[in-house]
Amino acid sequence: MSPTINPFVEKLLTGEWSPERFKRHLKEMGAPLVEEASAGEVEVTFVDEPGDDTTVTISVVIGPRIGLNAIDTEFSAVPGTPLRTLTLRMRSDLRFSYVFTRRGPKGEEEQVPDPFNPPPRFSECAVERFSGASVTVLPDAAPLPGLDEAEAQPAPAIDTAVLASEILGNERRIWVSMPPGEFSDRSALPFVIHLDGTPDHSAPSVRDALVRAGLIRPCVVVLLESLGLQRYAELLCDPAFSRMLVEELVPWLRDRYPLSTDPCDVALAGESYGGLCAGWTTLHHPTTFGNAILQSPSCGYHPDLTWGTGAGELLRRSPVPTLIADFLAAETAPVRVFHDVGELEGSITHSRWMDHVLTEKGYDTRYREFAGGHDYAWWRGLFADALLWCFPRHAE
Repeated sequence: MSPTINPFVEKLLTGEWSPERFKRHLKEMGAPLVEEASAGEVEVTFVDEPGDDTTVTISVVIGPRIGLNAIDTEFSAVPGTPLRTLTLRMRSDLRFSYVFTRRGPKGEEEQVPDPFNPPPRFSECAVERFSGASVTVLPDAAPLPGLDEAEAQPAPAIDTAVLASEILGNERRIWVSMPPGEFSDRSALPFVIHLDGTPDHSAPSVRDALVRAGLIRPCVVVLLESLGLQRYAELLCDPAFSRMLVEELVPWLRDRYPLSTDPCDVALAGESYGGLCAGWTTLHHPTTFGNAILQSPSCGYHPDLTWGTGAGELLRRSPVPTLIADFLAAETAPVRVFHDVGELEGSITHSRWMDHVLTEKGYDTRYREFAGGHDYAWWRGLFADALLWCFPRHAE
């Protein structure tokens, strides 16, 4: 089905509007331009101004690839203007990150955010390929009020320190954010350790919005740095990394901050590989972590899972993924699990399997699917739901 022409682009094509008037409209109304197409679907028009001899395509964080997935259709030039447009028909409930790919006449290429829809606050993240993207929220997308409130508030104060690990033989930065309010040395505050932390992570601001609204208990947010490529070893169900969290990080934090010693007041959180690590560590160390926050966790991971080609495919084995296998094998642990995943990401089958295992084994769990991909655009806001699940105000 060919997309219709956006009515405002049509004004540009007919000369009723100048490029300057059209760009003012983009600034006033926000980009991309969205028009209802049919029940549950919209026409979404993206606009770029790339310069001469440059082609433009879009990549979105929806699809089989973990990260940005390219859409091959090129933007079309609007005759007589420096602008290019692309209209795509989409589900009306999507929220997603995206970038434009500009290719010059010699094949040089750069990825840029939408110049008419700058990246939102908190768009920089620990995994570089996700950083600095624009985000669009279509009309029927589920709201994320905690994130909206967080983006509107000043950044909370944060302490920076370095943890030297004897277990791992390395050191990494830690950022600790106290909740709003005054607390004594005997406060015994709940706390969440978030893997793949950065100093400008959204989690402290989301926490502040919920605390000020009286929705959750005041809790401390701890952001733990990932060490480049070491992330891809440490977060993959590595017993030594989990021991570092339990035997070094948690005692270090309790020596310096008024934190609870009750496992029910402690959560370990992560996205993707970080979610895998959070779930696996919590299962194996329930006397330290009573809550796991798994956002699009890599539930399909197993160290022996390989993919062959040709005759090599005849040697492939498909073991039960590590996290699922360990939850199946272990006695039900006294932990609670918050689990979200994108309906349009490749890992959803494993997440549904994981949720089935947790439910059948009697875990206290909350599972949610969202209309999107493997995407910080959702994770940042759904972290508020995770905190509401872990530390609701009424539990005080």
